[in-house]
Parts: sequence; structure tokens; C-alpha cells
Amino acid sequence: MNLELSLKKALNGFSIDVKLKLDSEMLVLFGPSGAGKTLILKMISGMIRPDEGWVSIGSRKVFDSAGGIDVPIRERKVGFLFQDYALFPHMTVYENIAYGISGLKKDAIGKKVGELLNVTRLTNLEARYPHELSGGQKQRCALARTLAIEPALLLLDEPFSALDYQVREKLRADLINIHSIYPITTILVTHDLEEAFMLGRKIAVVNNGAIEQAGAREDVFYRPRTRDVARFMGVRNIFNGKVVSADGPEVIITSPDIGEIKAMRSKEALRPGQEVSFCIRPEEILVIRPDRLVDAKVQDNILEGEITSVTGKGSTQILFLKVGQGDTLLKIELPNFVLRKLGLANGRRIRVSLKRENVWVIP
Repeated sequence: MNLELSLKKALNGFSIDVKLKLDSEMLVLFGPSGAGKTLILKMISGMIRPDEGWVSIGSRKVFDSAGGIDVPIRERKVGFLFQDYALFPHMTVYENIAYGISGLKKDAIGKKVGELLNVTRLTNLEARYPHELSGGQKQRCALARTLAIEPALLLLDEPFSALDYQVREKLRADLINIHSIYPITTILVTHDLEEAFMLGRKIAVVNNGAIEQAGAREDVFYRPRTRDVARFMGVRNIFNGKVVSADGPEVIITSPDIGEIKAMRSKEALRPGQEVSFCIRPEEILVIRPDRLVDAKVQDNILEGEITSVTGKGSTQILFLKVGQGDTLLKIELPNFVLRKLGLANGRRIRVSLKRENVWVIP
């Protein structure tokens, strides 16, 4: 079932102005704390009344300021999963899940609850009370209870933020599996970049109450429209420059930070002399091995510099490389085994390649 909305809200010096269209898919609302992500969910659900605009779920308008429509929360067929689970402490897992089911006979309710217990990996835990469950089990129970009402729209407000890393990983995989079984139009709020990449086939970046970019995950991560989106997506390597040439399939940019750079042309028209920003993700910078000839694929945009720091990040390492004439630092992310194999450490001078197809000119 599709969702369409156009909403505005002003409060305490902050304003929301968003437009969105979504099919039966999972959208991640991503952005910094205080950007307005949770407020958008609450306006969609009916918890907070927008100043103006409209919300349509399927063919049904549940809010329209111009038409005087404001369907109560309980009648919107919206499931809202909170960070704190909100389970009924005096009810068992079975009773919590069955609570919102209506219009069915006892046997049918039992069958439905059993199916949800199986899908959410809670089989054999139906007689337990919330205080007897782990954090991950509580969250799966809360999700099962939300799905039991057969919502037309599912809203998830940072559902895994209170859980440890390993539990979050399992629950993200659970959510992907559950969404394939119950393909409900879903909006998930997070400020966790890894979570956004794992769950969001489609991502909307929220900044200062507005959607700064929305689209397919690869477009938002690798082809950001603004410097802010690039920063939020973890690009880090963002530079200013001036277009030297924009002929053919590539554009040549001169940058006071790192010199002359070649990039693939985007759909945006560029002209010589135009000031632009450009960026490259840390994991897309290639270290050139000193014992091998430079491959033709990496001959463009070769930079030399000194490693100023190396920091572990789980299975990868973050390097900062000082390049250019000033204090410009390139952030590079490499797998641990690459770091060990090449013997990379503080103070070592290395060459790297910024492959032109990985350099993105921000429109």
C-alpha cells in the first residue's frame, strides 16, 4: 500500500516541511539528532497534528488540513514501534501479541499469534512475561504485537538503539526477513549509518526539518546532492575546486587542497571556471603497492602523502593521509588484512589513487 504526504509544522523556532511518496517498501529516514525525523513519524501517525498538508495511505486520506480531515490514530491502520517496546508488563508474550487482534475466533487468533511467534523467533516463549525477556526478545515481541493488527503502514522509531551491537545485527536481519514475508509500507528512523545502509533500499536524508535528498540507497550514499548529505553519509573527503574542462565523458577540476582531479561527468551541466564541490568515500580510495606497476585503471588522480594516524574500527582500519601543500587530510578505510599486508603505519609515505569513477561532483 502506498503512502503520500505533504506536511508542514512550526514549533519553538523549528519547522518541518516535507513531501514524500512511498510504495510497499522500506524507507529509512536518516539524519542527525534533532533533524525532525521522529516528529515526521508522529505527524504521519496522528500523534501530532500538522499545521497544514495531507497524508494519504493507499487511496484513503487520513489527514487533510484543507478538507478538515483528521482520522483518529486508532483508525489509521498505522503500527508504531517505539524505542522502549511499550509492552504490557502484566501480560504474557502471547497476550501482548493477541491484544490488538479483533473480529476473530479464539482458534483463528491462536493460529495468527503462532505464526507471528514463529516469524519473530519467539516460539516457546509465549508464556513468559516482559520482565523475563532479553532486550532483543522484548523488541521482537513488540514488533509481533504491532504486526498482529495488520497495519497498512509500519513506523519504527530507532527500534534497535537501546540494544548491543550483536543483538542489533540479528534484529536487522529479522526485520529484512519479516518485511519480505509481510511487505508493509515501512518507515524506519535511525541515525546509525550502518543500519541505514543495511536496511534502506530507499533512504531519505532529513536535515533541519526538510528532506534534503531521497532516493535509492546507492544514489544517496555514493552520489550525494549536497555537502551536508555527503557529510551525513560518512563521505568525509569533501573538497572545493574549480572546473577546468568539462568536455567528453569526464570533468577536470583543480583544487587548492589536492591539485588537479579527474571525475566522471554527472548529468548536471558544468562549465569551465565554475566552482564546485567534489567528494570520494573513504573505502573507495585505493592504496598503490610500491612493488607493483600502476594499473591502467588507477593511473588517474594519484596522490602521495604521509600517514598521520591509524585507528582500528572493528574489521577495518581508518587512516588519515596528509597530502598537498597544506594540512589537507584524506580519510581512508581499509580492511585489517590490507593494513597488515602492506605494513601501513604512522609516518609512512604512500601513494593512493582516487579512481575517477569514484569521484563525485556535487551538483
